[in-house]
Amino acid sequence: MVMRYRILFVILVCTSGAAADDYERQPAIDVMHYSIALELSDESDAVTGITRIQVRLLGGDVSHMWLDFEGMAVDRLAIAGREIPFTLRDGRLSFDVGRDRGAGEVISIEARYHGIPGESGLLISKNRHKQRVMFTENWPDNAHRWFPCIDHPHDKATVDFSIAAPAKYKVVANGRFSGTKSLPNNRTLTRWSEAVPIPTYCMVFGAAEFAVTRSGKAAGIPLDLYYYPDDSHSAAVKFARSKQILEYYARLIGPFPYEKLAQVESTTKIGGMENASAIFYAEASFQGKPVRESPVAHEIAHQWFGDSVTESDWDHLWLSEGFATYFDALFCGHADGPVAFKQRMEKAAEAIRELNEKLPGPVIDPEQKDPVKKLNAYNYEKGAWVLHMLRGVVGDQAFFNGIRSYYRHYQGKSVTTDDFVRVMEAAAGMALSDFFQQWLTRAGWPHYKITWLWNPEAKAVDLEIRQEQTGGLYDMPLEVVLRSERGDQQQKIRVSRALQSYSIPARERPVRLEVDPAGWVLKSVTLQEKAPPSSR
Repeated sequence: MVMRYRILFVILVCTSGAAADDYERQPAIDVMHYSIALELSDESDAVTGITRIQVRLLGGDVSHMWLDFEGMAVDRLAIAGREIPFTLRDGRLSFDVGRDRGAGEVISIEARYHGIPGESGLLISKNRHKQRVMFTENWPDNAHRWFPCIDHPHDKATVDFSIAAPAKYKVVANGRFSGTKSLPNNRTLTRWSEAVPIPTYCMVFGAAEFAVTRSGKAAGIPLDLYYYPDDSHSAAVKFARSKQILEYYARLIGPFPYEKLAQVESTTKIGGMENASAIFYAEASFQGKPVRESPVAHEIAHQWFGDSVTESDWDHLWLSEGFATYFDALFCGHADGPVAFKQRMEKAAEAIRELNEKLPGPVIDPEQKDPVKKLNAYNYEKGAWVLHMLRGVVGDQAFFNGIRSYYRHYQGKSVTTDDFVRVMEAAAGMALSDFFQQWLTRAGWPHYKITWLWNPEAKAVDLEIRQEQTGGLYDMPLEVVLRSERGDQQQKIRVSRALQSYSIPARERPVRLEVDPAGWVLKSVTLQEKAPPSSR
C-alpha cells in the first residue's frame, strides 16, 4: 500500500503466540466464507445489503459470538435460516448462537441491513470527470462499515460478491468473474468470487463507468485494466510494464496466488491499495505529467506479501510493507540496472534518517496501537533494509530460497515475524534471532567511527572501529576495500563490540579506504586516516 502524502533453537523476536495489537479476538471461531450482496442506486447514497457468513467453531461449548459492524441498521439476523435476537452497540453485532455447539461445527449466519455509508469503508462520490463512482476502501479496519465481518487480518476467508447497480456501471471485485444478469429498471447484477482466503481489508469492489482493457496473460494470469475513459493514455503508460513485473515476481517468489489481476483507477483516499487480485490506484496518479509507473511494482508485490502471506497482527506490518518496498526495488534493479537499485535503497535510507530525527522508533512497536500511524518509514523503508541486510548476511542463494520457502509454506495464511525467522534460519542454516532483534526492536542503526593507518613495516593497514550509537551494539559483517594503484583488496570483517582493532595485509599503501561500498548495511560512518607516529 502507498499512502498519499538447518533448523536451530533460537530466542524468538516477539512473544510467541501472543497478539500484540489490541483487537479483541474470539479464539473459538474461524470465519471461512463471506457472501456479500449489495443493492446500489443512483437515486441516493443508501444501500441495502445481505451478508451470509460461514463460521467454523474451533472450541467446544461456543454459545455466543460477535461480528464487527457499524454505521448502518440491521434489519434481521438469522442462523441456519432462523431469526435470532441481537444487539448492535459500539461497533459490535453480538448474538447467541442458539445452543452450545461443539468444535468443528459450521454455522451459517445471515445479516440483512440498510443505510447510508459514512465517510469510510464504502465511498460514494464523483470522480474528477464528474461521474458518479462507488469504491470500497477497507484498510485497516473499515470493511465492517459496509458489511458485518471479523475486521482484522488474523482471520482470513474466501468471499463472493453479488452487486446490483444501474446498468451503466461496470463492477470489478476480487477473484474470478462469475457473470452478469439483467434486472428490471435498467439494472445489472454482477458476480465475482474469490476462492483464496484473503484478509477483510482486501475484500473490495468498485463500480464506475469504466473502460476495460484485457491485456493478455502474464505467467498464465489474466491482466485487466479498469480506468476512466478520459484517462486511457495515462493508464497505458502507467501499466506498461505490469506483465514484466508479474512475470519477474512469479519467477523470483512463486506462482501468482489469485485467479486474475485487475488494476483499477479509483476515486479513493489511499494512493495505491493492494486489494487481492483487484488493485486500486488513486485517480490523481493518472493526472501527473509525466504519468509515473509508481506504485505499480509495489502493489503487485503485495499480492504475494500482505495479501497471500498476511501479517496476523498490525505490529508485524513490515512483513507486508517492508517486503513490498524491497521487492519493488528488486524489480527496479532487474529492469533498470544495479545503479537504479542502489539509488532506491539510498533513498530509502534517507527516509529512515529523516523520520528518526523527528521521531526515533523501532520497526516492531507494540506501544503504537494505531495501524495508520504504523504507515511510516520504519515499516516501509527500514523493513526493506532489514531484508536487504539479511540477504547480505546469508547470501543470495539462502535468501531467495528462504523467501520462496516462506511463501510456499504460508501462502493463504496469516503470520508473525517469528514464522519468517524460523524459515530463514532453516534456509540459511544459522541462527538469526539476534540479527532480527537488533534491527526490528531498536530505533536507529550503527554509527561506526573508523580510523586507519598504513603500517609500512608490517605491510598492513591497521583499523580501529568504534560503535558510537546509543541503545545497544550491532553485530554485522562489514566489507572494507583498500583502493590502490595496483588494484583493490577486499576484506570482510565482523563488527560486534564497542571497540575492535584489525590488521589487514596490504601490498602497498592504499590511496583510500572504503567501507561497505556495495551498500549492504544501514549505517553511518565517520572515516579518518590517522597520521603516522613521528620518528626521532
